[in-house]
Amino acid sequence: MKKKVLILSAVVLTAVMLLSSAAIGAVGARDIKAHYRNIKIKVNGKIIDAGDTEPFIYNDRTYVPIRLVSEALDKIVEWDNNQSIVIINDKSPSQIAQQLAAKDAEIQRLTYQSSMLQNKVIELDKALKDLESEKKEIEDKKSNPDEYLEDYLYDEYSKWNSIRFDYKVKESKGDLKLTIEFDRSDYKSEWNKLTDRKIENWLNDIYDYAADEFPKAGFEGSIRDTDKRENLVEFEESKGKLKVKFYDDVGYYEDLEDDLNYYFGSGLTAYHKDFGKLKADIEVDVYDYDDEIYITVIVDTSRYSDEWDDVFDTAAAEDWLYDIMDYAYKEYKDYWIEGHVENSKGKTQATFECSSSGRMKIYWK
Repeated sequence: MKKKVLILSAVVLTAVMLLSSAAIGAVGARDIKAHYRNIKIKVNGKIIDAGDTEPFIYNDRTYVPIRLVSEALDKIVEWDNNQSIVIINDKSPSQIAQQLAAKDAEIQRLTYQSSMLQNKVIELDKALKDLESEKKEIEDKKSNPDEYLEDYLYDEYSKWNSIRFDYKVKESKGDLKLTIEFDRSDYKSEWNKLTDRKIENWLNDIYDYAADEFPKAGFEGSIRDTDKRENLVEFEESKGKLKVKFYDDVGYYEDLEDDLNYYFGSGLTAYHKDFGKLKADIEVDVYDYDDEIYITVIVDTSRYSDEWDDVFDTAAAEDWLYDIMDYAYKEYKDYWIEGHVENSKGKTQATFECSSSGRMKIYWK
């Protein structure tokens, strides 16, 4: 495209305007009488700011600043002082391309900023919702501590060690009383497998959570058998520690336990030399009202894992377990004897049983 060139003589009074109403002519200076009426200039629908080059009327003609108007029309304006010529050109394609590139870059920058701001708005909105949720949780905890603790227990321990429990929490004068209920007749085997130590550890985990959430609250409770309508375990906080009491009706027969540990807890090479120095801790629970004995054999695999691997699921190991059951059976005839073997990490290695008639079975895992 050919450039259109507009060459205007400097005689045109719009080139330079003197606010004192003096204008420079083609040859010299002369005074003119100009009229100012706060004239506005609109280019392509947009009012442009004339600044101190305000348009005026002279001899019924309106004079406007040519540079201002030309640049508003996206032209290039130059002044040839030697020839007193104002030169107006279209911009070259390269200049237009540069302008477009600059515009595109600005659009991309603004688009990126907009995207970042939108992401920030989303983050702030999420943070606000999280804070509102935390606030509601705190308010619920303060207003309904019993419901708050119950919800936690059902979420974490609705089924613990294959036993389904119900939880009831009562708040009174800032203290909490927890009742853990289950039907022991439905979970007799599962309950009998639990040692006192496991139950204590579980109750301490519950107490630790309650103490963290409600540090000023007292804490007590019980584990209750809904079938027999009796407490199996009671617990109470005292000076920052949980005291746990197991009732005699789920008895702990120390004599039998001592005997089993004495005869079968160590010195087992008589069964096979591979037993080496392997040791086991034997725990006994006796349930008189069910005529049942539950035996837990805890093998010390933390120190004797190799020895245990050598005798695991062998005839020698079975003879050892048969002798444990036989000893208990002779002490408590007509009782059903049941139990399991576990390693130091609590993983079951075998289960065993002896009927009230003396018939014995062993199942390796």
